Amino acid sequence: MRNRIQISYRSSILKKLPNFIANHLTKSIKSYRYHQSHKKSALKALKAIENKNGKLSKETISLCDKHATEYLGDKKYAPWLYVYSAMQGQFKEGWIPDNYYGTNIVPKMDGEFSIPANLKALSNRLLKTDKLPDILYYHNGIFFEPDNYNPVTPEEAFDLLFNERDSVIFKKNNSLQGKGVEFFFKDNWDAEKMDLSNGVFQKVIKQHRFFDEIYPHPGATIRITTALDPKGVATTRAAYLRIGSSSGNSLSKHVQVFNTIRIAINLDTGELFPTGYLVDWRATDSHPDTKKHFNGLVIPNLKNALREVENLHNNYPFVSCIGWDISINENEETEIMEWNAGHNDIKFSEAVHGPNFADLLCHFKKEHSNQAI
Repeated sequence: MRNRIQISYRSSILKKLPNFIANHLTKSIKSYRYHQSHKKSALKALKAIENKNGKLSKETISLCDKHATEYLGDKKYAPWLYVYSAMQGQFKEGWIPDNYYGTNIVPKMDGEFSIPANLKALSNRLLKTDKLPDILYYHNGIFFEPDNYNPVTPEEAFDLLFNERDSVIFKKNNSLQGKGVEFFFKDNWDAEKMDLSNGVFQKVIKQHRFFDEIYPHPGATIRITTALDPKGVATTRAAYLRIGSSSGNSLSKHVQVFNTIRIAINLDTGELFPTGYLVDWRATDSHPDTKKHFNGLVIPNLKNALREVENLHNNYPFVSCIGWDISINENEETEIMEWNAGHNDIKFSEAVHGPNFADLLCHFKKEHSNQAI
């Protein structure tokens, strides 16, 4: 009740102010909350990492604070630098704090060009690829086939969806972190009774047995991050495996943020790093359910996947950095599940083996040196 009263009071005050002042205050409040949220998340991660690696030294904290203030423009960018430093045991120049990435690099370098990645029906056209598992699009109550966007009837939609399979996945626009994902089945399909948002139907991919050996449930994805080099050519900067777990209670049909284990991948060899991390940044050298150790495991045909996403990024070179969620199927072929051209996750890779985007940061600083938020 108290929070509601405070919000109502602030809203009434803002309405009485001139528009430019009210807008400035609203922006300031949102910015403060954003950075406070990142600070809370970073310090929580730092605590988990310090429990394993030991306390971060005062000297390193001082280096992080100085770099954040003098080079990045504000001490509010220091907490993620603490996390990165604690993970690697030292401070390194060239790291991008996650909140700096979200408030500076993404909006100022990419702007509105990052939005189309959230609109599922545009991916085929923009990326020019047959690697998407898209079967059908749904928009404003109408089904569209993916090749030419021809509208189809509900009866035709049923045939396209279920002629070759018994189940499909539906992902609504702007779905993130496994949210907005739903399974539909042939036996109980009823188009008239469905309450769908705009989005895409995709086939369920049969993943390579490599992933089943770690955790025998579908949904493992590899996050590959590409970025444009100074010449505007896409190169792979980082990759990690995201695989589910039981989370101590029930199994999920797909990987979600609450049950994810992340294990970094060596880009040269395709080998998993020996240590993975739970969602709360606690370290583990094996899957908590199957006890399968990560050390020595090699992702099948990773090199092909890296080439695929680099080529796709070059097909859409209007954003500086893209996070690709891919699956490797039973035939060792790459399937593009999703792509994120907005605030994609860089903090995990920066912490584990960064800095990975030092050239991107330098380019941004050169072009926008007086515009940091």
